[in-house]
Amino acid sequence: MPSANRLPVEERRYTMVELYELRRVIIKYARSIPLGPARNKHRQIAASMRSLTRDRDWLAIHTVDGIK
Repeated sequence: MPSANRLPVEERRYTMVELYELRRVIIKYARSIPLGPARNKHRQIAASMRSLTRDRDWLAIHTVDGIK
């Protein structure tokens, strides 16, 4: 596909409430899965999201409000 036909990609920006809610939903879903690799995968995603919300540089780029 020629690059002239591609639309510009706009990166998604989140609010802190959205990030916390998404993490909560992932943890809740992981708890509903029986023990095993799938459950561990979802718990790891939630842990990664927690570390991202503590990274001031990442928050400044990916959140609507920036760092507070």
